[in-house]
Amino acid sequence: MFFKRNKAKFYLFFLFVVFLSISYVAFVYFVHRPGFELFSKDMISYSGFRATIDSTNVTVNSIQISGSKDGGELINIYENDEFLDSGNKIKIKIKFAPDSPVVKMIKNDNLDYFYLHYSIKYENKFFSSFVKDKIKLKIDFDPPSISNVDSDAYTYLGGIGFVTYDTSLDTLRSYVDTGIEIAGARRMFYPLSITKEDRISNLVFFTCFNAPCKNKKIIIKAEDISGNIISVDTRMKTIMNKEWTVSSIKIDNVFLLNKYNEIKKNNLTSAGAKEFKELNIEERKKNDSLIASQTSKITNKKLFNSRFLQMQNSKVFSRFSEKRIYYIDDMEEPVDSKYHFGIDLATTEKANVYASNTGSVSYVNGDGVGIYGKLVIVDHGLGFYSLYSHLSTISVKVGEKVNKKTVIGKTGQTGYAQGDHLHFGVYIQGVPFDPIELFDKNYINLKIINIYNQFIARTIQ
Repeated sequence: MFFKRNKAKFYLFFLFVVFLSISYVAFVYFVHRPGFELFSKDMISYSGFRATIDSTNVTVNSIQISGSKDGGELINIYENDEFLDSGNKIKIKIKFAPDSPVVKMIKNDNLDYFYLHYSIKYENKFFSSFVKDKIKLKIDFDPPSISNVDSDAYTYLGGIGFVTYDTSLDTLRSYVDTGIEIAGARRMFYPLSITKEDRISNLVFFTCFNAPCKNKKIIIKAEDISGNIISVDTRMKTIMNKEWTVSSIKIDNVFLLNKYNEIKKNNLTSAGAKEFKELNIEERKKNDSLIASQTSKITNKKLFNSRFLQMQNSKVFSRFSEKRIYYIDDMEEPVDSKYHFGIDLATTEKANVYASNTGSVSYVNGDGVGIYGKLVIVDHGLGFYSLYSHLSTISVKVGEKVNKKTVIGKTGQTGYAQGDHLHFGVYIQGVPFDPIELFDKNYINLKIINIYNQFIARTIQ
């Protein structure tokens, strides 16, 4: 009797384990499979489409996307049979050429609807299988509209410009292209937007960096969820009110060695051109990328109401966009050249550094950001930021509200600094511009504060 009971328990346990195993395998089969999602949901445009494949817990081996007008004959759009290992998401962006078979089919048959077919081959823990389906999509070929474009149509060299415009309610996003590239990437400027019953009103502050706006114009672009894009050009004159300086800088080998070891946390016994380039090219690029990301966000509220202040009792000894040509000791040929995107301010050693204007501390690094050393970034709203680097000490924390009487730290020579000073920079949506512009009361009222106040007053009516 005892053995019969144990045998029955064993069989029950065995059946329970089998049930759990089958349930788990079924769970994997039905749940661990890729999902396909269109960014535009139920619409597609002549320009193309974007899609995301959820590859969580699976390996995607191939993707094939086709189109048809009635769910029948397929026209190939996209295929990839290479091994796709991209974490949990695979993003696909398809652009249709004007003469592509898909566009021709849509136009020739004057289609209102279109079928998108997809087939995804994948593997999970137990199975190799396919996911196949089709989606019926509406054809959207009407781009959003841009109207009521207004600007004073000029910037000072290295300064700020503005433009206001309205877009239709179907606008997913809009932005301004001034034609500038930094570190090989095109930079766009995005708006402060207020949605009303019949339109979206937009205000964009921008800079053309350290040169005139490309082709003496800016381009306003608006895009809808289907990918339709419209562009409007507006002229933008650059007033050449200054010239950028050029300076030669000699680097002492002992100084280079000490700074290399400090920044790279190394213990070399000698340093030369190789180490200099590692700092001035590779490290600088990495540091500038971090600063750009930390100064790109737009805080919609304006946090300042007056001009910015230069550090007390300081003298500008290196200006914005100064071209620096570097030599090592007595080498006749330069080892590198770079533009300086800020101003260097000299005063007494370890002098108090005050916030240049009211704002909120958005980034602090007391360990040092490469060539910039210890630094603080303050968000002033509307996409404007100020940066303070080479500090010896820091007195503020992220999220702290500051004003012109707030000490954020003391000057120093951390990072790649020759002597105690403050490197001060200002940024608009991740792009540096000339800080001198913001020290002028008339300029900041004319180009920023009054424009913002008028925009808000006009849009709340």
